[in-house]
Amino acid sequence: MSQRYLVTARKYRPMLFGELVAQEHVTETLKNAIRLNRLAHAYLFSGPRGVGKTTAARILAKAINCTTPPEQRIDAAEPCRQCESCRSFEEGRNLNIFEIDAASNNKVEDVRELRDTVRIPPQGSRKKVYIIDEVHMLSNAAFNALLKTLEEPPPYVLFIFATTEPNKVLPTILSRCQRFDFRRIPVPEIVTRLEGICAEEGIRADEASLVLIARKGDGALRDSLSAFDQAVSLCGDDLRYTELAQALGVVDTDLFFETSRYVHERDSAGMLRLVDNLVRSGYDLQEFLSGLAEHLRNLLVALTTGDTSLIEATEATRQRYAENARLFEESELLRLLMVAGDTEEALKNSTHPRLKLETGLLKMVGLSRAADLRQALQKLESLEQLAREGKLNGSTETAASHAPATREPARPAAHPLPEPSSSPQVATSGHNPQSAIRNPQSALPDFNPQPAASERNPQSEIRNPQSVIHHLHPPQNAPVADDEPPQTPEPEQSAPAPRPALSLFGAPALSLARPPQNPRPGPTGPTGPAAMFAGSGALAVVPDVQPSATADLEEIRAVWPDFVQQAKQVAIRVGAVLGEGEPVALESGTLTVTVPTPFHKQLLEDHRDVLHRHLAALTSVPVSYFQYIVRNDPAPDQPAGTAKEEVNPAEYLKQRAAKDPVVRAIIEHFGGEIVW
Repeated sequence: MSQRYLVTARKYRPMLFGELVAQEHVTETLKNAIRLNRLAHAYLFSGPRGVGKTTAARILAKAINCTTPPEQRIDAAEPCRQCESCRSFEEGRNLNIFEIDAASNNKVEDVRELRDTVRIPPQGSRKKVYIIDEVHMLSNAAFNALLKTLEEPPPYVLFIFATTEPNKVLPTILSRCQRFDFRRIPVPEIVTRLEGICAEEGIRADEASLVLIARKGDGALRDSLSAFDQAVSLCGDDLRYTELAQALGVVDTDLFFETSRYVHERDSAGMLRLVDNLVRSGYDLQEFLSGLAEHLRNLLVALTTGDTSLIEATEATRQRYAENARLFEESELLRLLMVAGDTEEALKNSTHPRLKLETGLLKMVGLSRAADLRQALQKLESLEQLAREGKLNGSTETAASHAPATREPARPAAHPLPEPSSSPQVATSGHNPQSAIRNPQSALPDFNPQPAASERNPQSEIRNPQSVIHHLHPPQNAPVADDEPPQTPEPEQSAPAPRPALSLFGAPALSLARPPQNPRPGPTGPTGPAAMFAGSGALAVVPDVQPSATADLEEIRAVWPDFVQQAKQVAIRVGAVLGEGEPVALESGTLTVTVPTPFHKQLLEDHRDVLHRHLAALTSVPVSYFQYIVRNDPAPDQPAGTAKEEVNPAEYLKQRAAKDPVVRAIIEHFGGEIVW
């Protein structure tokens, strides 16, 4: 008669403490208690399913009643498995060890019956052992009926409780037990156990197949052994990964790597084809998302730690994770993990799971296009720190390190500006407050360094926009107080002052100087491009530019309409703004162009390199630098020589926020607040 078939979980059930897998913290404590004869009267074994709780209780009951002397046993604590007590227990005929299922014996009457049997001493054994499995299923009344017996049992009685949900056990029961928490079994140790069973059974299996079976158990050795039996029934004595993955319904690892590749390549079409393949192959979409989350976690581990030992996979798969992790950044993988988690949650109760899966995966594909806001904020913080230290305004080298990558063509070594007129005039109609916001740094060259170098505080100039007005050079025809000595004008320099480097945190200058309370009559200069704004809203005097009628200038004027049309091909607004400009002078390679407002000037200066290339393609006249100035065209309702009323910066910004959708969007999305 052939021997009855036993499943692997029962056939290879541990019989000794040393055979328990990954529970050394429990077995060593129990063996020491047996050696020292310090056994408690009640134990509670808790932990997930299939990790050895009931098996450890059986081994402990067998070791306690083993009649072989301790010195003749393994480790002086293991059961000998040779004495009558051990053999009777293994054969299921021992009358002193009771196994009770609390799920079906959870009433008060069942506990009363147990209390009656406790009074009877053991027959032929050292102790009576009661193993109560799933003890959390007992009712509160049954727990209360067991309290007195559990607290003061007879000296020959030992209780061992096993449960997967210790939180449901009454605290009064927990306080009367020694608790041992069993751990989930790692995949490598399950693989080692499976390799030993394969050697005993004569089964051939590759590493990928055993890792797949071990991961299928999810930390429970009993579940892995059940999957092993299923795999042997399918493949026989030769376990192959492809057939196993199909039989166990496990998504192939290649599909996860294919998904991450589509995310990296931003291939939306490939991602949709992958979802169609999943549906046609009959994979569980929920299980696919769970596996994808673990796949992204493995990529994140390989990227952040640089070590693949924390990844539960074969050695070849670990190397594959290490190579693919270099394609992503840590922040990107974190965002992908969050999207995978949200999609998995939305898929549980969805009536259209395929649509939810496609939406989530396409969101992953588009997520890589998002800018990293953290890097942008770090750059802003670094610029703000430099501004607080006063390094942006005074150090050309520091500002140049933060300047845009586009460089303007080099100026000539030295070329004099056109001669100033005898009566410079302050422009009043060309003021555009918007230019003050876009280019606050351009007001810095007009500072008059009256205080000593040791008394200057660059940070105060940044925080106080009104301080810009007090450092401006006064015009030559400005009124002078009676008690103030006349100032000697500085000698003219042969070369123009260097252009200041643009900075994000320049000194704001949104306020115009108030006109004098008691203005003195003075000469008024001729109209023309004699004065302009310095690009910041502060009034500054510039010399008049006399139109030049040289042949080179006439040639540039001849091609100017074609120049404007080519500028419109670059950007329509650039061409429109350039069409309102007029070339008025050409000297030493510097072309002077007059524009109506500071806004025109700033926009054309931002596109200086592109415009320079287009002009060079239209004419052979050597032009090395563009100089833009604002025309001195007084407003029709305002006489020349008068200044506008003071502009309140806070009120101006509020008006811009109400009218300009860009400013309003910045305030709404970033939680901005207008302060001054």
